[in-house]
Amino acid sequence: MELGLLEPGERLPSEGSLASTLGVSDITARRAIESLAAEGAVERRRGRNGGTFVAQTRPPAGAAAEAVAAYRADRDEVHRLIDVRVLLETAVTHHAALRATPEQLAELDEHVHAGATATTWADYHEADERFHRGVALASGLTWAMPHYDAVLGELYTYFLPYPISYLHGVNDDHARIVAALRERDVVGSVAAMTAHVSELHRTMFVGLGDGD
Repeated sequence: MELGLLEPGERLPSEGSLASTLGVSDITARRAIESLAAEGAVERRRGRNGGTFVAQTRPPAGAAAEAVAAYRADRDEVHRLIDVRVLLETAVTHHAALRATPEQLAELDEHVHAGATATTWADYHEADERFHRGVALASGLTWAMPHYDAVLGELYTYFLPYPISYLHGVNDDHARIVAALRERDVVGSVAAMTAHVSELHRTMFVGLGDGD
């Protein structure tokens, strides 16, 4: 909301979807929404068309502002995680281009389709995670998966609820990566993945609103 990625009046995903996307419990997600509602940052409406919506006017700074400040304090750590992820993604993509089976490529196609048809950022996040883990698994580097999963999971906790139209554009990168993998194009697939993940330095909160 602070960065303008959620517009006034925009409906938020369900508490369950928020919890799943952010990697927290349903109770934690519920309490966070209740806190935002108490501060006037979001509005909760009942009825058939009810739900939780971004408030039309921005409330005074409160506990949420303190949380955002703490989030921003992790800026250097997030850049480090992105750099580590670039190293891991390029390695697994290189090997996936050599080893991916037709069945694994078909699964990646399914994840790309799920991302293209997602209607909320929570749904897209799930498809995105499955896609990237699918590429990693296709590499055959099973020994690297615990470290890969740890870095991916830690970085995902900092992801933002981007507009779905933007995410659909990001998903086009996934389609290009799969096409390169199918052609056994090691150089092309690694280049596409490197550009895709390196972009996080600019599009995550660490790159928004600070002129970097």
